[in-house]
Amino acid sequence: MLTVESWAQTVDQGAARATVWIEPSISVGATLSSNGNASSSNSRSQLSLEVTPSVRALLNTARVKGFVDYSLSALYYLQGNSSNRLSNRLNANGTLEVWDQRAFVDVSGMVSDQAVSAFGPQSVTSLSDTNRSETSSFRVSPYIRGSIGGAVDYQARYALQTLNTDTSSRSDSTSQVLSGRLGSRPVGQLLGWYLDASAQETDYTVGRDTSSDIARAGVIISVSPQLNVTLSAGVETNDVITLQRESYNITGAGFEWRPSLRTSLSVSAENRYFGTGYNVAFEHRTGRTVWRYVASRSASDSPTQSGSFSRGSVYDLLDALLDPRVTDPIERDRIIRTRLFELGLPDDAQVFQDFLSSSATLNRTQQLSVALSGIRSVVTFNVTRGSTSRLNSLSTLGDDFDSNDNIDQQSWGVNYAHRVTPLTSFNAAYLDQESVGSSGASSKRQSVSLGLSTRLAPRTNGIVQLRFGRFNNTAGSYSDTAISGRINHRF
Repeated sequence: MLTVESWAQTVDQGAARATVWIEPSISVGATLSSNGNASSSNSRSQLSLEVTPSVRALLNTARVKGFVDYSLSALYYLQGNSSNRLSNRLNANGTLEVWDQRAFVDVSGMVSDQAVSAFGPQSVTSLSDTNRSETSSFRVSPYIRGSIGGAVDYQARYALQTLNTDTSSRSDSTSQVLSGRLGSRPVGQLLGWYLDASAQETDYTVGRDTSSDIARAGVIISVSPQLNVTLSAGVETNDVITLQRESYNITGAGFEWRPSLRTSLSVSAENRYFGTGYNVAFEHRTGRTVWRYVASRSASDSPTQSGSFSRGSVYDLLDALLDPRVTDPIERDRIIRTRLFELGLPDDAQVFQDFLSSSATLNRTQQLSVALSGIRSVVTFNVTRGSTSRLNSLSTLGDDFDSNDNIDQQSWGVNYAHRVTPLTSFNAAYLDQESVGSSGASSKRQSVSLGLSTRLAPRTNGIVQLRFGRFNNTAGSYSDTAISGRINHRF
């Protein structure tokens, strides 16, 4: 077995460049849980059958670029008193070129289960998790861009985003944003500049609606080909934290440094209406490792804290490990998914536990991610710390922030996968998550999983997995042990 990087180079040489790639698949599995109802006092075993057809598509044509991952899971309970159910999962993101490299439309969508409360019960199998709600987010954004005289770039954009969740105890929202930007890039020059402005309206089904207008001006100083420094100033007017619209000054600074193709660091900070916001991103790659660190403090007007169209932490880290000379997105995706398929690793695993809120929030997050790739093994490690508070403290909205001014979360997890034979892989994972509210409310979840994956046919594999979980919150504690078997086939 070759390493990811050398394997990628081998595959890429002389490979046919497909423009559209579609892969249907189906998964059939059964799970036996010792505490399927996630109860601390009246635990009951539960046996379930799950059938999940799915389709993945990548498009890399002249006018359409993007990806779609969709699956529909049918869960049938053979033992226990839970209700049979269907659940959807969607992760899609794409860009359509409408007219001659000038007019485009961005489209994205996400459907997934989200935790309703940061302190509610969590099941190791998610078979009977009353604290989760199917949540969907869709965004469409037409825009035009171009250049004036080859010296000034322009862009004008409209964006419409909706977010809906099945639970009635949390808010749905609709946001509309109109924005524009003018600027020049310091290509071969010392200075560049930009002007941008935006107007946003956000409507909530629970609580009051908000609006925000922002205007900025900035200069970009090209210190060297590897280092750019940005200075900015502006003004914003909104009614997010006050009943009436108020104006606030904006000042900011930042830099982006790329000393090599393998290392990058960007830092930016800005004084806003909520205080100082910042973004820090560092990444360093070697032949067999990826090191990432991100930190941010920012406002979010989304009732869910996710809103990201990542393929998953394991997928993203393996993507960073892959040779950058493999530039075709379809070929990159095929290589990464083949690697994940062989190792029996989940491609969409995320380490941080999101939860639903009903208004704009202030979020502080730090995350460190590391991936190590050997000849026959892959190890990924994630540690995350976050703190969330409600920006709109003037209303009672029925979410966790009615009784908590602030909710702190921390989470860490490790995944290990090893090729035992050319056909069989072993994987193990540990996850530890904790949420603590300012009111004293808390929850903690720990889980361990061990799995064995073997190739039954060129595009079929079987997986047996043993999982153990322990959960406790202010209402009590419980544990759960589950064993599952699954067969996956890719058409």
